[in-house]
Amino acid sequence: MKKQLLALAVISAATAVTATSANAERYFADNSVTVLGGGEFKLDGNVYGNDDYQQTTYTIEHVSGYSWGGLFFFLDRDEGEDDWEASYSEFSPKVFLTKFDGGLVKNIHADFTLESGTNSGGFSQDNFLYGVGVDLNIPGMNYASATYYYAVNDETDNDHQITLVYGASWGQVALEGYIDYSTGGSDNGDNFVSHAASFNFNPQLTYDLGPVVGYDNKLKVGIEYSSWHNKYGSQYDEDTVAAMVKMHF
Repeated sequence: MKKQLLALAVISAATAVTATSANAERYFADNSVTVLGGGEFKLDGNVYGNDDYQQTTYTIEHVSGYSWGGLFFFLDRDEGEDDWEASYSEFSPKVFLTKFDGGLVKNIHADFTLESGTNSGGFSQDNFLYGVGVDLNIPGMNYASATYYYAVNDETDNDHQITLVYGASWGQVALEGYIDYSTGGSDNGDNFVSHAASFNFNPQLTYDLGPVVGYDNKLKVGIEYSSWHNKYGSQYDEDTVAAMVKMHF
């Protein structure tokens, strides 16, 4: 019952956000498509443990900011060895609670995320996260935020998550990414799978080729580094670099 109520809450919040957006001032909106590929991923496909796994990920992403808050959405499609396929998405609205003029903290907001994932091995999950976050004024950075979530998980025990998001640029060079820390969980009576605490550091370093090739928007090429301790709450660590191309439109 709790999962159904949380699902209803997320749907209601999304409906309210959609209705509010029609009358709200939009500050910015960005859409992009990314192709990323590498060969040292862990625990995906039909490979387990410390064996390396090759994978290509296709991503559709949207981010927008409004007078009421903001919206972030992405959908990943993974294709790998042995006809492995997986999909993963996040739908994340935030609603401003208060704003500040000057200082380190720009605003405080309520945050909600619906995580959904499936794969060709028959696994599926829907996780619901809710919490509170802050957008920060940090000199030299285009954006920065810190968010606390309580995660109601589908296939593992519930846990707490801290997410840091950041972005900076120097001309056509950009450094963007996130840091996720999830606490471990043990059986709480609702779920039956415990998991270890997990830390994921995931920066992207890119160069914008748009001006070089005459493209009116950003066309980024670069690398993504994944340092994931206890990936998916397991005992295994991922440490890999993947090549990427990201087209904004």
